[in-house]
Amino acid sequence: MFTLALTISFVEAQRVNLGNIVKSLQMQLPFRSILLLRNEKDADYCWTREDFPQDIPILNLNSNQSLYLKQIFNSEILAMVCQNRSEGDTMKTLYRNLQDIRYTPTILMTRSDTSLSALFEGCRTHNMLNVLALKDFDPEFVYSYRAFPHLQVVKRRGSHIRRYFEPQLRNMQGARINVLPDNIMPRTVVYRDGQGRRQMTGYLAHLMRNFVSTLNATMNICWDYVPEEESINKMSIASLMENATVDFPLVVDSAGAYPDAHNIVMELSSWFLILPMEANIPRARLFYRIKVYQLIPLLMLVALVLSNAQRLEAGLGPSVSFGNIWDYVLRGFLAQPLVLPHGLSARLMFIYGLLFLNTLTVSSIYNVNLESQFVHPPIDHQIRSFEDMRLEHLKVLVMSVDFHFIKKILGDRNFEKIRDIFEVTNSSIYFQTMRSTLNPSYAYPITTTFWPLLHLAQARLTRPTFRRSRDLQFCRALILALPLPRNSIYRQEFKNFLDNARASGLYSHWFRQTFNELICLDKIKFNVDNSSQLYQDLKWEDFYFIWLAYIGGVLASLLVFLVEVLHRN
Repeated sequence: MFTLALTISFVEAQRVNLGNIVKSLQMQLPFRSILLLRNEKDADYCWTREDFPQDIPILNLNSNQSLYLKQIFNSEILAMVCQNRSEGDTMKTLYRNLQDIRYTPTILMTRSDTSLSALFEGCRTHNMLNVLALKDFDPEFVYSYRAFPHLQVVKRRGSHIRRYFEPQLRNMQGARINVLPDNIMPRTVVYRDGQGRRQMTGYLAHLMRNFVSTLNATMNICWDYVPEEESINKMSIASLMENATVDFPLVVDSAGAYPDAHNIVMELSSWFLILPMEANIPRARLFYRIKVYQLIPLLMLVALVLSNAQRLEAGLGPSVSFGNIWDYVLRGFLAQPLVLPHGLSARLMFIYGLLFLNTLTVSSIYNVNLESQFVHPPIDHQIRSFEDMRLEHLKVLVMSVDFHFIKKILGDRNFEKIRDIFEVTNSSIYFQTMRSTLNPSYAYPITTTFWPLLHLAQARLTRPTFRRSRDLQFCRALILALPLPRNSIYRQEFKNFLDNARASGLYSHWFRQTFNELICLDKIKFNVDNSSQLYQDLKWEDFYFIWLAYIGGVLASLLVFLVEVLHRN
């Protein structure tokens, strides 16, 4: 009887203590529901309804029920597990139910003979850091564990606890975080230093180094899986994330590239082509490109009005003959001097004044346009479509992975029409070298992440060698994300650090710093003009069409003169 009474008193003490713990947690954690999980054959001896607040919904499951709670229920949950027997099955069910929300605070009600080290080791293996354990017949003590730098079980007296769930990632005490660079500029660039050791740089490398330092951890680069020069493929990255070999793959790709990973949005970009700069219009063609010949109807109209105004002033009737006025009007439009007739009336002076004003306007506009085009010559035939690229015999150099992605974006029917324009390569180092050196043999697909660096590399050129195409775009809005392994313990901490890095300007600073580092590593070079004579004066050939118009005008005048002579005779 004494033993039975003692046992009942311990059970009652446990229930009271559990209720107090739940009330304390309700003040510390923003959970909106409670998950109760137990073995199907066990009764609810671990808790009673009085242990939980009446205003919080409770989801009661057994070890045979599995739900994806993040999708069908809210994720702000307090999980409680009753372990009496079949602990392995119950814990497996817990892991399945907390898929993608393994950060959920969890309380394990265990037996007195349960090995807490093995239990906590399983929790750490499944990325559950916020775990407490309560042993039967010992309700005064609460057990937890420290995951870093190695697992350590912590025993605390319940009456002395101020905070039940301590942040595990605040101080990792030098524990390793495994990262994997993809060796794609400018995100991560792998190179060898003067001692032959492999090093990593790039704006994602700076981001990760600073993030690891805030956790007091050690960054470990998985060099065994990084090719010497080529980039690692997606299948290998996905496999290394799945088996927990890599904590952070330093990859930025489209949000759907890794469907089994948790994507952290890094940038909003676009995907387009950069094209070799087309040739300028020859100087000889600039004179008629302004289309001054369109003023000929206006010139004839002014000559007709002025001639009839003078005829009416002299008391003659209207006529369609221009007479000598044509010479005045033509000289006026060409901004040449002319001698006004004597004794002009106010009305004729007003018409001549309008002619002079028109001369000033037309001449000024023509000269300004011509001089500006001499300084900045326009492009002759600009490439605006894939058909223009085919006419110019220009191909697009593309990686095999991007080739299939472009095919998916454009659709099979549209893609078949332009398949011959693409040249596919499986070598990432060849593709990156050709693109980073701006080799004009090809056009290249690129995102707004890398293009600013290549555009800056052309800053010392009087005329850029490559330009961004506004017409040939594969994806105008592209969400680029960094994939993390599923249920990663670093997800929330990394998101907070990334937001702070953006807000403080560090993210853009690391991006700009990467350009200088790539210049030092000879990965990107400032392009310079090799021409010894960048400027050339006008030549006789540049006035080809002017001479043609002049000779044509002289011949036409001679022909008219001969006709008049023959007509007089």
